[in-house]
Amino acid sequence: MRRDINWFGLAGGAAIICLIFVSFFVPWWQLVVGDGLVTANVSPLYTDFNFVGYWFTVPLLWALNLGSVLSMAAGGVAMLIYSIYPGKSYSKNLLGFGYKKPLISVLIFVIILVVLTQTIQALFSLTVPLVGSATSVLPETMTYGTIVRVLITANFQWPFYLATVAAALCIAGKFYHKKLFAPSPPATAPAPSPATAKEVAPPAQE
Repeated sequence: MRRDINWFGLAGGAAIICLIFVSFFVPWWQLVVGDGLVTANVSPLYTDFNFVGYWFTVPLLWALNLGSVLSMAAGGVAMLIYSIYPGKSYSKNLLGFGYKKPLISVLIFVIILVVLTQTIQALFSLTVPLVGSATSVLPETMTYGTIVRVLITANFQWPFYLATVAAALCIAGKFYHKKLFAPSPPATAPAPSPATAKEVAPPAQE
Protein backbone atom coordinates (compact mmCIF):
# COMPACT_ATOMS: atom_id res chain seq x y z
CA MET A 1 0.00 0.00 0.00
CA ARG A 2 1.36 3.45 -0.90
CA ARG A 3 2.21 5.71 2.06
CA ASP A 4 1.77 9.45 1.66
CA ILE A 5 4.76 11.41 2.98
CA ASN A 6 4.97 15.16 3.32
CA TRP A 7 8.48 15.68 1.97
CA PHE A 8 8.50 19.41 2.69
CA GLY A 9 7.61 18.77 6.31
CA LEU A 10 10.18 15.98 6.55
CA ALA A 11 12.93 18.26 5.22
CA GLY A 12 11.78 21.03 7.57
CA GLY A 13 11.88 18.74 10.61
CA ALA A 14 15.34 17.48 9.68
CA ALA A 15 16.53 21.07 9.19
CA ILE A 16 15.27 21.99 12.68
CA ILE A 17 17.18 19.13 14.31
CA CYS A 18 20.32 20.05 12.36
CA LEU A 19 19.87 23.71 13.33
CA ILE A 20 19.74 22.85 17.04
CA PHE A 21 23.01 20.93 16.79
CA VAL A 22 25.02 23.51 14.83
CA SER A 23 23.74 26.45 16.92
CA PHE A 24 25.84 25.23 19.86
CA PHE A 25 28.98 25.81 17.80
CA VAL A 26 28.14 28.61 15.37
CA PRO A 27 26.01 31.63 16.38
CA TRP A 28 23.12 33.06 14.38
CA TRP A 29 24.53 36.57 14.82
CA GLN A 30 27.98 37.73 15.91
CA LEU A 31 29.11 41.10 17.22
CA VAL A 32 32.81 41.96 17.48
CA VAL A 33 34.10 45.11 19.16
CA GLY A 34 37.62 46.19 18.26
CA ASP A 35 40.22 43.57 17.43
CA GLY A 36 38.48 40.82 19.37
CA LEU A 37 38.23 42.97 22.51
CA VAL A 38 34.61 41.97 22.99
CA THR A 39 32.74 39.25 21.09
CA ALA A 40 29.08 38.33 21.42
CA ASN A 41 27.83 35.08 19.87
CA VAL A 42 24.06 35.29 19.91
CA SER A 43 21.27 32.90 18.97
CA PRO A 44 17.95 31.81 20.48
CA LEU A 45 19.54 28.44 21.26
CA TYR A 46 22.95 29.36 22.67
CA THR A 47 24.57 32.67 23.62
CA ASP A 48 28.02 33.39 25.02
CA PHE A 49 30.42 36.31 25.30
CA ASN A 50 34.15 36.91 25.17
CA PHE A 51 35.70 39.81 27.06
CA VAL A 52 39.47 40.20 26.54
CA GLY A 53 39.88 36.46 26.10
CA TYR A 54 37.52 35.32 28.85
CA TRP A 55 34.45 33.38 27.68
CA PHE A 56 31.33 33.40 29.82
CA THR A 57 27.56 32.96 29.66
CA VAL A 58 24.75 34.78 31.44
CA PRO A 59 22.59 32.44 33.58
CA LEU A 60 19.34 34.14 32.60
CA LEU A 61 20.17 33.91 28.89
CA TRP A 62 21.26 30.30 29.37
CA ALA A 63 17.87 29.45 30.90
CA LEU A 64 16.03 31.21 28.06
CA ASN A 65 18.21 29.39 25.52
CA LEU A 66 17.43 26.05 27.18
CA GLY A 67 13.72 26.73 26.91
CA SER A 68 14.15 27.60 23.22
CA VAL A 69 16.12 24.40 22.61
CA LEU A 70 13.41 22.25 24.18
CA SER A 71 10.65 24.06 22.29
CA MET A 72 12.50 23.84 18.98
CA ALA A 73 13.37 20.17 19.51
CA ALA A 74 9.73 19.36 20.26
CA GLY A 75 8.71 21.16 17.07
CA GLY A 76 11.29 19.30 15.00
CA VAL A 77 10.25 15.89 16.33
CA ALA A 78 6.59 16.76 15.79
CA MET A 79 7.28 17.69 12.17
CA LEU A 80 9.20 14.46 11.56
CA ILE A 81 6.47 12.24 13.03
CA TYR A 82 3.73 14.13 11.21
CA SER A 83 5.56 14.03 7.86
CA ILE A 84 5.99 10.25 7.97
CA TYR A 85 2.39 9.62 9.08
CA PRO A 86 0.42 12.61 7.75
CA GLY A 87 -2.81 10.65 7.52
CA LYS A 88 -3.06 9.72 11.20
CA SER A 89 -5.74 11.28 13.34
CA TYR A 90 -3.18 13.11 15.49
CA SER A 91 -0.99 14.28 12.60
CA LYS A 92 -2.77 17.57 11.97
CA ASN A 93 -2.24 18.58 15.60
CA LEU A 94 1.46 17.75 15.31
CA LEU A 95 1.71 19.86 12.15
CA GLY A 96 -0.05 22.80 13.80
CA PHE A 97 2.32 22.58 16.75
CA GLY A 98 5.58 22.09 14.88
CA TYR A 99 5.51 24.16 11.71
CA LYS A 100 5.44 27.54 13.52
CA LYS A 101 8.48 26.95 15.75
CA PRO A 102 11.32 28.06 13.41
CA LEU A 103 9.29 30.95 12.00
CA ILE A 104 8.52 32.31 15.47
CA SER A 105 12.16 31.92 16.53
CA VAL A 106 13.45 33.82 13.48
CA LEU A 107 10.94 36.66 13.83
CA ILE A 108 11.43 37.13 17.57
CA PHE A 109 15.22 36.92 17.19
CA VAL A 110 15.32 39.66 14.54
CA ILE A 111 12.93 41.88 16.50
CA ILE A 112 15.04 41.53 19.68
CA LEU A 113 18.24 42.37 17.77
CA VAL A 114 16.69 45.49 16.24
CA VAL A 115 15.33 46.67 19.59
CA LEU A 116 18.61 45.90 21.38
CA THR A 117 20.84 47.74 18.90
CA GLN A 118 18.55 50.77 18.90
CA THR A 119 18.40 50.80 22.70
CA ILE A 120 22.20 50.70 23.01
CA GLN A 121 22.49 53.56 20.54
CA ALA A 122 19.93 55.62 22.46
CA LEU A 123 21.38 54.99 25.92
CA PHE A 124 25.13 55.02 25.22
CA SER A 125 25.37 56.89 21.88
CA LEU A 126 27.11 53.88 20.37
CA THR A 127 26.46 52.97 16.77
CA VAL A 128 25.88 49.21 16.78
CA PRO A 129 25.18 47.92 13.26
CA LEU A 130 22.82 45.05 12.68
CA VAL A 131 24.88 44.03 9.64
CA GLY A 132 28.22 45.49 8.57
CA SER A 133 30.76 47.69 10.35
CA ALA A 134 30.70 51.06 12.06
CA THR A 135 33.20 53.16 14.00
CA SER A 136 31.89 54.35 17.35
CA VAL A 137 33.29 56.64 20.04
CA LEU A 138 33.12 55.15 23.50
CA PRO A 139 31.37 57.30 26.13
CA GLU A 140 33.86 59.45 28.04
CA THR A 141 32.45 58.14 31.29
CA MET A 142 33.92 54.77 30.34
CA THR A 143 37.29 56.12 29.16
CA TYR A 144 37.87 58.78 31.86
CA GLY A 145 37.67 61.65 29.39
CA THR A 146 39.84 60.04 26.70
CA ILE A 147 38.43 59.84 23.19
CA VAL A 148 38.50 56.20 22.12
CA ARG A 149 37.18 55.04 18.78
CA VAL A 150 36.43 51.37 18.20
CA LEU A 151 35.35 49.41 15.17
CA ILE A 152 32.14 47.43 15.73
CA THR A 153 31.33 44.65 13.28
CA ALA A 154 28.16 42.57 13.20
CA ASN A 155 26.94 39.91 10.81
CA PHE A 156 24.38 37.15 10.55
CA GLN A 157 26.04 33.74 10.38
CA TRP A 158 24.96 30.81 8.22
CA PRO A 159 22.84 29.08 10.94
CA PHE A 160 20.48 32.08 10.76
CA TYR A 161 19.91 31.39 7.09
CA LEU A 162 19.48 27.68 7.86
CA ALA A 163 16.77 28.70 10.34
CA THR A 164 15.11 30.75 7.60
CA VAL A 165 15.20 27.76 5.24
CA ALA A 166 13.76 25.50 7.95
CA ALA A 167 10.92 27.99 8.51
CA ALA A 168 10.20 28.13 4.77
CA LEU A 169 10.18 24.32 4.47
CA CYS A 170 7.79 23.95 7.42
CA ILE A 171 5.43 26.54 5.97
CA ALA A 172 5.60 24.75 2.60
CA GLY A 173 4.77 21.52 4.43
CA LYS A 174 1.71 23.19 5.92
CA PHE A 175 0.42 24.17 2.48
CA TYR A 176 1.39 20.81 0.96
CA HIS A 177 -0.73 19.06 3.59
CA LYS A 178 -3.82 20.72 2.10
CA LYS A 179 -2.83 19.48 -1.35
CA LEU A 180 -1.96 16.03 -0.05
CA PHE A 181 -5.42 15.52 1.41
CA ALA A 182 -7.50 17.68 -0.89
CA PRO A 183 -10.95 16.11 -1.45
CA SER A 184 -11.24 14.30 -4.75
CA PRO A 185 -13.79 15.69 -7.21
CA PRO A 186 -16.99 13.62 -7.40
CA ALA A 187 -16.94 10.99 -10.10
CA THR A 188 -19.29 11.59 -13.01
CA ALA A 189 -20.87 8.79 -15.02
CA PRO A 190 -19.75 8.69 -18.67
CA ALA A 191 -22.28 9.88 -21.20
CA PRO A 192 -23.95 6.96 -23.07
CA SER A 193 -22.91 6.44 -26.65
CA PRO A 194 -25.59 6.88 -29.41
CA ALA A 195 -25.67 3.12 -30.04
CA THR A 196 -26.31 2.40 -26.37
CA ALA A 197 -29.01 5.06 -26.17
CA LYS A 198 -30.74 3.50 -29.18
CA GLU A 199 -30.70 0.05 -27.59
CA VAL A 200 -32.27 1.22 -24.35
CA ALA A 201 -34.81 3.52 -26.01
CA PRO A 202 -38.42 2.51 -25.19
CA PRO A 203 -40.48 1.00 -28.02
CA ALA A 204 -42.64 3.38 -29.96
CA GLN A 205 -46.36 3.33 -29.14
CA GLU A 206 -48.67 2.27 -32.00
